[in-house]
Amino acid sequence: MLTVNPRKASPVVVLAVALVLGGVACGSGTADDGPRRDRTDGAPPSVSGTATSAPAPTSTTEAPQTSDAATPVTGSVAERVVYFSTSVRAPRETHEVLHDRGEVQDFAEAVATSDTQAAAKIAASGAATDFTRSVLVGWAVSTGCSAATSATLLAAGDTLRLHVVQPEPPPECFTDFRLTVVFEVPKERLPAHPAFD
Repeated sequence: MLTVNPRKASPVVVLAVALVLGGVACGSGTADDGPRRDRTDGAPPSVSGTATSAPAPTSTTEAPQTSDAATPVTGSVAERVVYFSTSVRAPRETHEVLHDRGEVQDFAEAVATSDTQAAAKIAASGAATDFTRSVLVGWAVSTGCSAATSATLLAAGDTLRLHVVQPEPPPECFTDFRLTVVFEVPKERLPAHPAFD
């Protein structure tokens, strides 16, 4: 019969649990782990398969209302999502209207300063955009302790607002997730003087 000294086993168990949790929390993610989202609502394309567990509860995050609370939200203004990425890397938080490929390149370099692959993917995301008819809106933001699953660009009057859907965060937070998303918006849907909320 094998006997184990509990005093010696406890540190080993604690170390094993810490390594497993660290691996799960940190993941092996890259700056472009999420599936490409071409739908207007930012949702991922349908995937067939067998569910193995119940989905995690989700929450939505939206910037607080502006002082112009009487202006109703007009809904999604984006025609499509051309780039969507969640990562644990720390892009610079920003939001910008991008009018041409040069501005897209500048946005990519500013957001993905230390990740040349992500910067190249962001810059390439606008390759099919007809800038005579559309602009791109880029947004990089922290989503806290859970990764975003979709994002929608909303407008209320002249104010653009990012609406993020993500799972409920775990009870303990091991890392800060970041979202980088680029929307294609027809010029006629963009407010004349857009402000960001």
